[in-house]
Parts: sequence; structure tokens; C-alpha cells
Amino acid sequence: MTLDSIIFNEVTLGQMLSWLAAAVVLILLYKIYKFLFGKKKVNLQHTVYFACSHCGWEGHISKFGTRCPKCDAPAGDLPGG
Repeated sequence: MTLDSIIFNEVTLGQMLSWLAAAVVLILLYKIYKFLFGKKKVNLQHTVYFACSHCGWEGHISKFGTRCPKCDAPAGDLPGG
């Protein structure tokens, strides 16, 4: 069986293999893109919302964390910590 063998209608084995290889490459590129740039799900179970009174930064920090991630000011009394 050579690459010129007809598989279906006028589609040869070589054409089928090239389309299959292109599909595999596209799937791999998509998975790499998703791994590098996909949004990660963050577990918010051990985090609290925090707004820094010194620099104005707002966001979630660990309830065990004690400092602002932007200006390194003390976080004070965090709820649930």
C-alpha cells in the first residue's frame, strides 16, 4: 500500500495522513495556548477581600497574609483570620 492508494472517492492515503497530521498539530497548538494563556480557576476558600488604606489596592489576599501585596503595608485585622 503506497501513499498514492485511493482510500475514498479520489482521496489518497497521503492526503488523509497529511490532513490527520495537520489536525493533530492544531490540537496541540490549541492545548499549548490554553495552558499558557488560559485563565486559571482560583480557589477562594482561604482568601478574603482586602482594600489597602495606604495605596488603594483592592483584591483578594490569603486570610493568613498580613501585608498588602502592592505597598507591603500591614493589612491589620482581617476577617476570618
